[in-house]
Amino acid sequence: MRTRISVLSIFLVVLLILLSKGFAVIVVYRDGSTLEGTIEDSNSSYVVVNSTLGKIQIPVSDIQSIVFKDGMIPQSGQEFSLNGKRYRGYVIELSKDYAVVTTWFGKIKLNLKSDSVDYLGFEKVELPSVTSEPFFQVELVLNDYYICSLINGEMIVGGELNTSDDYITVVDSYKNTFFILKGALEYIYIPYKQAKGYDMVVLDTGRKLYGVVKKISDTQYEISGHWGKVIVNENNIVFSTYKEAKEQSSEIVQYIQLEKAIYDKDGVATIVTDVPVKVEGKEVRKINIYPKEIVDPRTGITFVLVPGGVFKMGADASWKNVEEDELPQREVYVSAFYISKYPVTVKQYLDFLKASQTGSSIIAGKQINPVEIDFLGQKVRASYSAPANLLNVPITGINYASAKAYCNWAGYQLPTEAQWEKAARGTDGRRYPWGNESQTKYNDGRKDYPVDEFENVDISPYGVVNTYGYPIELCRDYYAKDAYKKLPKENPLNTTGTYVVGRAGVLAGRITDRIPLTPSEPRNDVTFRVVMDAEEAFNIVKKPLNNKLLGITWFVVNENVKKQYSVKSEGLYVAFVETGSPAQLAGIKTGDVIVKIDGKNIKSYDDALKALSGKRQGDISTLTIDRGGKAIEIKVRLGVWLF
Repeated sequence: MRTRISVLSIFLVVLLILLSKGFAVIVVYRDGSTLEGTIEDSNSSYVVVNSTLGKIQIPVSDIQSIVFKDGMIPQSGQEFSLNGKRYRGYVIELSKDYAVVTTWFGKIKLNLKSDSVDYLGFEKVELPSVTSEPFFQVELVLNDYYICSLINGEMIVGGELNTSDDYITVVDSYKNTFFILKGALEYIYIPYKQAKGYDMVVLDTGRKLYGVVKKISDTQYEISGHWGKVIVNENNIVFSTYKEAKEQSSEIVQYIQLEKAIYDKDGVATIVTDVPVKVEGKEVRKINIYPKEIVDPRTGITFVLVPGGVFKMGADASWKNVEEDELPQREVYVSAFYISKYPVTVKQYLDFLKASQTGSSIIAGKQINPVEIDFLGQKVRASYSAPANLLNVPITGINYASAKAYCNWAGYQLPTEAQWEKAARGTDGRRYPWGNESQTKYNDGRKDYPVDEFENVDISPYGVVNTYGYPIELCRDYYAKDAYKKLPKENPLNTTGTYVVGRAGVLAGRITDRIPLTPSEPRNDVTFRVVMDAEEAFNIVKKPLNNKLLGITWFVVNENVKKQYSVKSEGLYVAFVETGSPAQLAGIKTGDVIVKIDGKNIKSYDDALKALSGKRQGDISTLTIDRGGKAIEIKVRLGVWLF
């Protein structure tokens, strides 16, 4: 979609230039003949070309294509090309200042002052129809752009977004306006800074929306935002932050009003009381207030809170077939923490593999495949992919080092055994996450189930899902048979040993089972989930991920590259651009040659590393690229990926 939009933009730019100062073009007539010259004027009826034969007024109905760049050859008049990429579509309106192009996903009003069009087509073509019923989801992103992801995977990025009855309207940095049919959209990503007052609502169809929630009747809610509005029935809502936020804030406000709280700063308030405040009969001087559930906007992981306090850890000695390493049962204190509601998914791990600066020693996992490109006759690994139907299942086929690498990338940790067990069973020493009565519905490991498949059955008192069933989950601790006898009773952690600890209940029929695992061994029945200290969680989710700054595979331009790929400039040849990478979001394309970074000439990998040295996530760098013999400057927001 960005390419089609660029084409429209180019077309408009061309028209504008033609009208104002003339633009060198080749006009291809419908009979195959051509005319070279500059455009003097244009509208939806005719184009005036100043050629060696003089000024010629050409009816638009006689034009197949207008070519703006040398070497660009249209295959027909039913397509246009932007920045080297062809699209099906054609011009439907033309003036001095703008051009309108129609595409399968809608139409684009192009600002003719930009310079990105290779050629434009003027012959009508039948385009695929798009359903009028919108099913798109709404997500939040950390960057400052609105991003529309289409049902075919293409993306349109802009700094402004509006809505009408049929279209989502996006205005990009070139002042091109994209009118996207709502039925062509799969996701709309809104900057979190522009989503103040929004709540998240998840429907029983799986559709997720962020917006302002308003109750309009006893059974219906209106959800509205930059993207428009919808009315949903209460019984179709499976999860909403709106209700929880309303209940929590109501209780807190009543308490604060009662006790005459005084706001301090940075989200801190002081409550002055005439008598000591007691909880469970004990006097307290500090009350921590944490949301029950939070979502890390960087990774998309949902976390639930496990409050600090004492719980019964270990097996009840009266249970049958209890192993020695599960005894003795004892009371253990664990500080408050957030734990991921579900195991890390294939999608979340795939994002890590694509974006992180982690080395190649990290194991990709069972469900993930390498993406290879053919470069100069050699197969080169450039990225990773996974089947769409497996993106929401737990990542498996990894090992302890790979799980730790994921945690290091995001600032998380693997749960300690004590954290894992408290999150899985609560405080009362129960045998299963749901209680003491056995049941038969849980992840039996016979296939890859989505992480939320068993959230109504295999769920702990804190809302942690699928700790009893497969896969086995890695913990931070190293395994010791006598750990429960020797470790302290406050935040215990065993840091040495030969094996690490895996936890699940399904193998032994109880949640207290401990499984020694070889740290280096990848297993198809092993996954992991992650934790954050409650006090540090909101600082962690604000920190940049350890991402690659650009997200491209490049090679030094040598004689072979020049010959094989018709490259003339010295620099780094872009052989692959990662989906969702800073480079892709900025508009860099395969086949570009990077010749300068922030004004510094680039002829080797070392040159690029030096130019990017000291840069941090979110910094803006200007890349000068050779695209088909033309120098173009592109600004890239380094390290900011779209997941």
